[in-house]
Amino acid sequence: MSDAPIITLQDVDVLFEEKKQEVHAVDHVDLEVNRGEIYGIVGYSGAGKSTLVRLINRLQRPTSGTVTVLGDDMAKLSAKELRDKRHKIGMIFQHFNLMASRTIADNVAFPLRGTMPKDQIKSKVDELLELVGLSERAKAYPAELSGGQKQRVGIARALASDPEILISDEATSALDPKTTSSILTLLKSLNQKLGLTIVLITHQMEAVKQVCTRVAVMDAGKIIERGSLVDIFAHPQKQLTKDFIDTTIQLDATLTALKLQPAVQDLGPGNRLVRLTYVGDTTDQPLVATLYAEYGVSANILFGDIQSLQNTPFGNLIVVLTGAADQVEAALTYLKQNDVTVTDVDLEAVGGED
Repeated sequence: MSDAPIITLQDVDVLFEEKKQEVHAVDHVDLEVNRGEIYGIVGYSGAGKSTLVRLINRLQRPTSGTVTVLGDDMAKLSAKELRDKRHKIGMIFQHFNLMASRTIADNVAFPLRGTMPKDQIKSKVDELLELVGLSERAKAYPAELSGGQKQRVGIARALASDPEILISDEATSALDPKTTSSILTLLKSLNQKLGLTIVLITHQMEAVKQVCTRVAVMDAGKIIERGSLVDIFAHPQKQLTKDFIDTTIQLDATLTALKLQPAVQDLGPGNRLVRLTYVGDTTDQPLVATLYAEYGVSANILFGDIQSLQNTPFGNLIVVLTGAADQVEAALTYLKQNDVTVTDVDLEAVGGED
């Protein structure tokens, strides 16, 4: 992957007027996407992420600021130059946008009409359908396909013009978790095989976790946090980012279940309920055993989870620490010195009133 930016947004603002009030759909955003990476932009509905992505192919004009794609200022392109540029930017959508009356092959061929002889179009379509694993469904119609298969058709169609950039705008939001995983695996494979730069717009942190190299978190039109996938998971700064990360381990459901366990029903003065988050080499260290051996603090593990982020281990433990107060504090200091993030768990704030 090259470090050269292929997409650059500089101080970009998109201002709409709603009910005589000005609304910043995109609020003075700076963003760089490097060639060959999968960049995730995550945010809840209304955060501005879809407006942001429409700036890249100039389906949306910025109120101010500069959008540079593949070396060109998008605002300075002529109509023809813009059409040519858009051929280099493929898009896949949440609702597939397939033509029901056309076969799968015809749907994929549609962007190629008039660009090459029919036999070359057929050869290209066959190649694309094989790439997305749908060679045997070429003569089928969209109604005969599953949601995941329809999205694969959408991906094949987006690749028809040999784009350098692929934008995925909530492309997995309408799919079940298993199908979502298969589509993300396909996108990662295409990124590696074709050198595609992929911008993944989503509200699913699980999707970001599976394939992205870097991530930006959006809220109310602003990018509130950004960084490498591992850094964002290991050291989130904003509460919204922490909330997104917690969805990947279903933390709310876990804590709700923990409230019913005897070990946390009556935490005495010698007990402390904490969450330990650790990443990378730290996961190989016998930290919990060390707490007892060195500090006389026992750890009752109530929940454990370990995931892989870009081949880097990322783990979470929820434990009850028991021992003398000063020794517990010393043990927590030891954990922090070994790059473990320690967070006190407040079960009273989980799931409302009992």
